[in-house]
Amino acid sequence: MDTQLKDNLKENVLIATGTLTGFALIKSMTQSKTLATMVCMGLLALSGFIFFLMKMAN
Repeated sequence: MDTQLKDNLKENVLIATGTLTGFALIKSMTQSKTLATMVCMGLLALSGFIFFLMKMAN
């Protein structure tokens, strides 16, 4: 199989399953330390906010 054809097939499968954005984010995070740091900090902030809301609800 041609390399371009394989790439197109992979892209079509990712689009069909709805995981293209997640795959693209992970691929970009492996290339950029800044993006990886920002995503980690965002996840920490989001989890802290959810924890805070759960504590306030009790």
